[in-house]
Amino acid sequence: MTDDQLLSQLLQKALPSVDAPRPPADLWPVVVQRAAAHEKVSAADLGVAAIIATMLLMFPQWFWFLAYHL
Repeated sequence: MTDDQLLSQLLQKALPSVDAPRPPADLWPVVVQRAAAHEKVSAADLGVAAIIATMLLMFPQWFWFLAYHL
């Protein structure tokens, strides 16, 4: 018996197989549907974007500071 076979047997004894039930349906269509869904933009997101745009118009030298931190 080689070392690989011995190791394989020891692992099979230490870690018994798991008899997990199958999912009731195929989950891939749900994943694709969620990935294709458009995310909603909230009023808070628009407010933050407006504040950042206004500040960059008032202080254009802050652009590189902001770009560095994003």
